[in-house]
Amino acid sequence: MFTQLFGLFAKEFWLLWSDRRSRLTLIIPPLLQLIVFGYAATFNVDHAPIAIFNEDTGPYGRELSARFSGSTTFQVTALPTTERQIRPLIDNAEVMMALHIGQRFSAELRAGRPPNVQVILDGRRLTTALTVQSYATAIIAAFNKDYVAANGFDRPAAATVTRAWFNPGLESHWFILPGLVAKLVLIATLTIAVSIARERELGSFDRMFALGLSPFQILAAKSAAPVTIGFLQGVVMSALAAFWFGVPFRGSIGLLLLCILVFVVAATGIGIMLSARAKTQRQATLRVFLFVVLAIMLSGFATPISSMPEALRAVTYLDPLRYCNLILRALFLRDVSWDFYWAQLWPLAVIGLVTFTASYILIRPARA
Repeated sequence: MFTQLFGLFAKEFWLLWSDRRSRLTLIIPPLLQLIVFGYAATFNVDHAPIAIFNEDTGPYGRELSARFSGSTTFQVTALPTTERQIRPLIDNAEVMMALHIGQRFSAELRAGRPPNVQVILDGRRLTTALTVQSYATAIIAAFNKDYVAANGFDRPAAATVTRAWFNPGLESHWFILPGLVAKLVLIATLTIAVSIARERELGSFDRMFALGLSPFQILAAKSAAPVTIGFLQGVVMSALAAFWFGVPFRGSIGLLLLCILVFVVAATGIGIMLSARAKTQRQATLRVFLFVVLAIMLSGFATPISSMPEALRAVTYLDPLRYCNLILRALFLRDVSWDFYWAQLWPLAVIGLVTFTASYILIRPARA
């Protein structure tokens, strides 16, 4: 009995290893995932873009600003001169945090009164906001400690007042659910789109060519189900997030429907492209699994894209999940200008066009 079992195990391993595609599947995907997880899967925030609005002309305001500018955690990308300029920077996700130092900061310190320092966070990116808040608080605490030690006070020098825009209570489900909708829609759409591989394995796919159907007709037929089901799933889950879980929806329903439609079209194109030339459903499923893992890690769903290495940040522009996450979180938590939505929609449309074109080229009989 044990001899037979050992023989079966040996045969399965030999069949798996003797196939070149299977060897590549066993070696390359784990290596890629290890590299991506090692670089992208971090909750540390490095070079986070911030804005500093310093109204104080005294030395202490400049010193506090310099501490933020000199920190490796933050990168000052904007120096607004009026309070009104802060809002569009956070609305368009150009900065993660804005530091506001009041006009009388140095004067209040000299008078022995603790002045307020306002820290404005982008509450749409919850994990990043919490991390940035802790770093900012640590820098201000170090400033307090040094000032107290130098001047002999027995109380903190400056008090921190934190405001989280768009998510005042920093509710985690407000941040997670919009991104989760996009992730689940992607997985469902890709899973349905690999049906081509199953039919090719069963031999029914080639029979469609024998019936006189063109690659365009087959592509259209195979796209109908994943696009329809993915779109309906996205609409239903968005409604559940808003009405069942209480996530505020502040955008346009029309834009929501457009975003979901463009996203599922792009996801369907990717799924068909990955499975069009797969000989078995297992091959197609493994390809889809690898893509989903990489797409989620590079989408900014859990970890900030700005903290990834520059090379990986460039790769994220090829990830449709990145754009859908940005649109959905903007629609739910803060409705922004059409320019912001258009900047995310046109790359999604391009991804869909490229992947459907590639799918059209790849869809042909197995003997071709």
